[in-house]
Amino acid sequence: MGTRLRTISTRDALVAEVRGQILSGIMRPGEPLTETSLAAKFGVARPTVRSALQVLEGLHLAQPSLGRSLVVPVLTEADVRDLFFVRTPLELEAVRVIVERGIEPSEARRRLRELSALPAEASWAERVEAHTAFHLALVHATGSARLNRIYPALQEEMQLCLAQLHGSYPDPKDLAEEHRRLLDEIVSGNLVRAQREMREHLGRALRNLTSPG
Repeated sequence: MGTRLRTISTRDALVAEVRGQILSGIMRPGEPLTETSLAAKFGVARPTVRSALQVLEGLHLAQPSLGRSLVVPVLTEADVRDLFFVRTPLELEAVRVIVERGIEPSEARRRLRELSALPAEASWAERVEAHTAFHLALVHATGSARLNRIYPALQEEMQLCLAQLHGSYPDPKDLAEEHRRLLDEIVSGNLVRAQREMREHLGRALRNLTSPG
């Protein structure tokens, strides 16, 4: 008996499309996300839009504004710093587990190859997705079910952060090299060096994302 393929629902397709437009910057920070406008734009029923908006709000890609309407989130510098406040200890712990247990981060290696292989004309959104996949792979390598439930939600907001603030981030072509250095230190087996590189990696990102101009 053949395996039945799962058909994506209209709601899930709408979530994916709106998420993509938010993370690519097509939908700008503060832009209203109303049932009426989205139903008209994508040709779907309002109940479908209502359900999709609930999913997007759960992913922190839509937030309440005045009244009952939702908008694309506007991240402040305080929001960015808070994201890194939560993210940094989780990733440092992931590094510790990988190094101390001698785990081979094969998925992270694959994700780094994908990041490196992106063509010059790849969009910023594509680079952010590849960057996110690398960090998710590092956390996944720990084998912690609970960490792998907590961490992806942070990365959704990190992608939003990068999508909105990438003008202050280093040239995208440097992303692969920066992550290659990080992975080299992690697989070196030296915990002090590996955690230092991760701390410096995240510190550079925070400075770039919060520096004026």
